[in-house]
Amino acid sequence: MRRLGVAALSLALAAPVHAQPVPPWAGADALRDLAPGEKNLWQEADEFDQALARAGKVNPDPALTAYLQGIVDRLYPEFAGRLRVRALDAPHLNAFALPNGSIYVNTGLIARFENEAQLATVLAHEGAHFTHRHALQQAERVKNAAAFALVVAMLGVPLVGDLLALSSMFGYSREHEREADAIGLRRLVAAGYAARESIRTFEHLQEEIRAADIREPFFFASHPRLQERIDSFRELVRDADAGEIGRERFLAATGTLRLASLAADLAAFRTKQILLVLASPERRREYPPEASYYLGEAYRLRNDPGDEAAAEREFRLAIETAPRFAPAYRALGLLHYKRGQTEDARRALRRYLALAPDAADRGFVEYYLHLMDAPGTANHNESMTGPPRQQP
Repeated sequence: MRRLGVAALSLALAAPVHAQPVPPWAGADALRDLAPGEKNLWQEADEFDQALARAGKVNPDPALTAYLQGIVDRLYPEFAGRLRVRALDAPHLNAFALPNGSIYVNTGLIARFENEAQLATVLAHEGAHFTHRHALQQAERVKNAAAFALVVAMLGVPLVGDLLALSSMFGYSREHEREADAIGLRRLVAAGYAARESIRTFEHLQEEIRAADIREPFFFASHPRLQERIDSFRELVRDADAGEIGRERFLAATGTLRLASLAADLAAFRTKQILLVLASPERRREYPPEASYYLGEAYRLRNDPGDEAAAEREFRLAIETAPRFAPAYRALGLLHYKRGQTEDARRALRRYLALAPDAADRGFVEYYLHLMDAPGTANHNESMTGPPRQQP
C-alpha cells in the first residue's frame, strides 16, 4: 500500500495544468479534431474504460444500461451516442465522468434515489464536466496520496496515466463543481424533469451519512459540502416550474438493482443503511416484496430489544408476499431453531432447500436438520456454534 501511495502522489504531481478556460463543446461534431494533449487524455480514458470492463466492475444488465443511457440522451441530446453511461457494481455513494465522455454511476448510489429526476440530477452534473471540458482545465491536485490509493484499491483496477487525477471521481475544484451543478440543473429543467427533486438527491445522501456515521462519500471528496450544496440547490430551484419526477419508471427499471444493493449492504453488515431505507413505510413501498427479508436480517443483526420479534414479522411478510424467495425460509427456520421450535424450524428449512437445492450453504442447513432429526438433540443455542457461521 505504501508503494501504491507514492506512485499515486507522483501521478498527481505530474498532472498537467490548464489555468486558462476553454470553450465548451457545442455538439458531437466538434469532437472530431482534438488537440494532442486532450487526445492523450481521451486515449487514457478509453484504456480505463477497458480496464473497468476487464475487472468485471461494469454492471452487465443491458436493460439497466439502456435505461441510464436514455436519461443521458434526454439530458444531452446533441451528444447522443457520445456521452455513454454505465453502472458500476459498487456500494459506495459515487459517480464520476471521464474526459472521453464516459459516465459511471455506482449501483449503491442509484439504489438510494426515489425517482428518475433524482438520478438525472447526478447524470446531468457529470455530463456537464464533459461538455465543459473540466478535465482539460483541472488545476486541483490529489494532495492526499493515501486517500488516492484507497480509491484505486477500492476499484481494483490499474491506474492509467494521469487520468484518475483528472476525472470527477476524485473531485474537481469547487468552481468547476458549482458550474457543473448550475449547468446540470439547466439541463434537468430543459429535459422536463422536476428541478426540486435535485434537493432530495443530496438530502438522501446527507441522511445516510448521518445515520451510518460516514465521514464523507467519495462522490463529495472535494466537492462543496453537502449542506452547502443543498442550500445552493434550494436557491437555484426557487422559481423553477413543475416537471416530471419519473417515479414509476425508475422503480420498474431499478427493482433488481435495488434488491442487489440490499444484499451487498447485508453482506457487509451495513445494517444502519438497510434500516434507514426500509424502516420508512413510504420508502419500503418502493421496493419489491423480497426487501422484507433484508429488513428482517437487519433487525436480527442489530439485536436491540424487540428486534427478534420485528425480524420474525419481516421474514413472515417476505414469505407471504414473495413465497418463492428462498432466503426468507432459511432465516425464519434458524430463528425457530434458536427458540427450540423444532417442527417449525424443520418445516421452514426443508422448504428453503426445496426452493434452493444448489444453495451454497446447503451443508450448513443440513447440519441443523440432522441435529433436529437425531435423538437427544443438544441445546439449540449451544449447538449453533457447531458448523461454520451462518452467512447473512
